[in-house]
Amino acid sequence: MSRFSLPATGGVLFFAAAALFPQAPAPVESFLDRVAARLESFNPKSSWTASVTSTQIENDRKWRPEKTIVQTKAVVVTEGRREENVLKVVETVDGKTADITERFLAEQKARREKYRARRAAAEQDKPGAERSSRPRLRMDSFAELLPFSAERRTEFFFDLRETADPAGRRLYLLDVRAKTKDPWNWEGTYTIDAATFTPLRARLKPSETPAFVKEIEVEAEFEVVEGVHFIPKRTRVKVNGGFLFIKRIRLISEEIYSGVAITN
Repeated sequence: MSRFSLPATGGVLFFAAAALFPQAPAPVESFLDRVAARLESFNPKSSWTASVTSTQIENDRKWRPEKTIVQTKAVVVTEGRREENVLKVVETVDGKTADITERFLAEQKARREKYRARRAAAEQDKPGAERSSRPRLRMDSFAELLPFSAERRTEFFFDLRETADPAGRRLYLLDVRAKTKDPWNWEGTYTIDAATFTPLRARLKPSETPAFVKEIEVEAEFEVVEGVHFIPKRTRVKVNGGFLFIKRIRLISEEIYSGVAITN
């Protein structure tokens, strides 16, 4: 593995270097420009369909599975807007597996209606200027998190390394650290194709965890379809959170995409 001549990383050395180099060094700036240009080349209003297998595992305090729910879904994305149709839901508890599709769909509908009513009431109570302007984050839409644009990159420190996959393909590993700790400034490592400057994988955590959340980690893998469509291949979310005496959530959720078909 080769490394660019950049500020040292890790522990005290990283922060010492950050103090000496408050802006990203020129090689990193040029690299970020190439990645940003590659992302801008993709169709922002892609329309596509896919089959998705979603596995959700609830764990005990030692992260041993207590309950597993597997959903089979048909996903339709129209000009960037996503809709899901749950086809089947299977639950496994204590080694016993059951089809809970009907119950799941009824509970899902009730939760959505309750959420919409609560959100509408909360938004109505706020003055217009205070109403939330940030879209709800989805794991297949990282626009709010990506640090590559000229505007976003000023909020991060970067360290760039070069490596290769087992087949010999050259890759870059971009380590990202937030200058300001904030739940919307996510830190971690991006794996980027050296030939095309396409982000292939990301492993991220918020630089500051939201209230009542001890840990949250997101992993994502992407693919490019027909040259201009940037599509998720796999997402994985790990959450450890809870509040006082309310049951703590120790959850791992993974989605795997297959049969992607472009419709525009």
